[in-house]
Amino acid sequence: MNLTDMKHKINRLLVGCVLGAAAMTACVDDIALGDSFLEKAPGVDVTIDTVFSKAEYAKMFLWESYKGLYDGFSDNNTINSGMPEAISDIVHCNIGWISVVSQYYSGMQTESGNDNGWVGDKFAFLDTSNRKGIWGTVRACWLFIQNVDRVPDMSAQEKARLKAEARLIIASRYYDAMCHFGGLPLVDHAYETGENFEGGYLSGITGEGELVPGRATVEQTAEFIDNLLVQVINDPALPFSITDYMAEGGRLTKGGAYGLRAKLWWYVASPLFNDSEPYMQYAGSPKVPVGVDIEGEPILRVWLGRKDNSLWNKCLDACEDFFRANTAAGNPFALQQADGTTEADYRRAYRTAYYNRETSEKIIEVRNPDHGEYLQEWWPNVPCNVAHYGGHAPTLEWFNMFPWADGRNFDGQRLYDTDNAENIDIFADRDPRLYENILVPHRMVNNQYDTFWDNTIDTWEGGDLYAGQWYFPQGYLAHGFGQFKWSLDFQDNAYERFSWPYLRMADMHLVYAEALAHTGNHDAAVKEVDKVRARVGLPSLKVNTALNLADTGVLVEEILRERACELGLENCRLMDLIRYKRTDLFCAQLHRMTIYAKDPATGEKCEKPYSQMNGIWPCFIYETQPITSYARVWWTPGNWSNKWLLSPIARSEINKGYGLFQNPGWE
Repeated sequence: MNLTDMKHKINRLLVGCVLGAAAMTACVDDIALGDSFLEKAPGVDVTIDTVFSKAEYAKMFLWESYKGLYDGFSDNNTINSGMPEAISDIVHCNIGWISVVSQYYSGMQTESGNDNGWVGDKFAFLDTSNRKGIWGTVRACWLFIQNVDRVPDMSAQEKARLKAEARLIIASRYYDAMCHFGGLPLVDHAYETGENFEGGYLSGITGEGELVPGRATVEQTAEFIDNLLVQVINDPALPFSITDYMAEGGRLTKGGAYGLRAKLWWYVASPLFNDSEPYMQYAGSPKVPVGVDIEGEPILRVWLGRKDNSLWNKCLDACEDFFRANTAAGNPFALQQADGTTEADYRRAYRTAYYNRETSEKIIEVRNPDHGEYLQEWWPNVPCNVAHYGGHAPTLEWFNMFPWADGRNFDGQRLYDTDNAENIDIFADRDPRLYENILVPHRMVNNQYDTFWDNTIDTWEGGDLYAGQWYFPQGYLAHGFGQFKWSLDFQDNAYERFSWPYLRMADMHLVYAEALAHTGNHDAAVKEVDKVRARVGLPSLKVNTALNLADTGVLVEEILRERACELGLENCRLMDLIRYKRTDLFCAQLHRMTIYAKDPATGEKCEKPYSQMNGIWPCFIYETQPITSYARVWWTPGNWSNKWLLSPIARSEINKGYGLFQNPGWE
């Protein structure tokens, strides 16, 4: 979006390139409709009058707005091909040109980085030629809401349903941006060229309720999103779930609004915003634009101003509203269950849950043909492509989070850097999710997961697979493990249909568990976690008898670990570290492992491929090392700043003077 010429108007942010057009403010403006995401568009330039003169065109216009939903494989939401999870502790980037390294590991991100195309922030504030922020989508949805009633060949029922979908898209875009920036300008209609930004109404409806000028507080932003979601939930035209997937798969539903409302208050209730002190104070008074009346303290744009435990009750109520409504609708949303009780059955259930389309698991799924119908190894699904070069190399810390198959937390660390005299195979008998997230030298008998690229998974030093591709030791197996989630077998699974899991049932159960833990119902919280564990054959958390699960801090830590095992590489682990202000983990040195097979005759480590082991699956020696390639500046004491917990707002946008000001530490 070209925003360089205008000052003091929020329409520079909101008006401009929507669906490839320069503007959409008058009946004579042109709109170029590209490929839709649910059906093909006509591929011709039409006017806004044409778009809303026919139901087919109006729906295509809204389908285009669906492309603004968060999709973790879209270059709109990657950092020059790197997934934001690579800033967390579960994976580390080993490709120097990926901007995760140049912007974050180096500590070189600046307030102008958010306005810099591919080489940008972990979340885009602005629309650019290479990335999509939230504002073009927000404006397109308001345009749709304001104009769809004049479509002549569409029923009132269908118009109401489509407007509800548009409001839910707006709410999702605001939720995503709030998590990264805090309070935002409240935009409650489509601004026309030349129209000054006077503020937005908390109701989400122009002219109703309280008018909020400039940049809203965190609390006001949350209320704005909540009001939109309540409108969607209360609209009888929107179905709770999709019943005809072939015709309507991928469309938003009332169930999605219920679920997103729970996640909204879950995030707001978390310590990032909800604590006795802000995550960071301003060094001085921020430079508030001249002539803009900003009520209250600027710090309230990034902090609630208090610690309010009742917000966890609000999250709890929203979770229970979702589950009650789901039950009343016949439980259309449910955890994807295994067809049997083998490790392979559990693995397939887990993979289906996060990966496949048309499942009961996904409450909001995102499909985007601009980035490929299928999860192919090569472009346009770049995050998968860079995986085998080490773009998201799993860390030892993530490996250690996965429990044993009997449900006990992993305790194999005692074998590290020893001769493993007990000959314990730490890759065997683990949580089945480990094998679906991380490629390890795991031996299974007579099933499809025994090989990778049609080779035995001998990823130890000297193994056939390890040495078979030039990029494996340096990249894909740089830490001793490889990324299996999403990339799968690179070749054998390249054409399975997938969708991005924006919100799925496992997440809902774990959000509910967290709210229960913070409101004192620890037993119920454990039961919600256990539902997610049971899907992959794990027993209750209570099998860890040494854990004091009656302690809220201990239980929450276990929930966060479960979230990393279940939801890693789904844009969840990084945001969990941010919302809990886990500076200890951001600053902690990460580690890798060098795996050696033990010679069956001597017990010494050797470098033989499996083909030379006489058919004997080896025991192992596990040597661990700090990760040194592309070291993160935060690992050096004194280099961390809490400013990293929220992203900077682009300086070019602040300078337009409609009420934005910078987040603490970036000013």
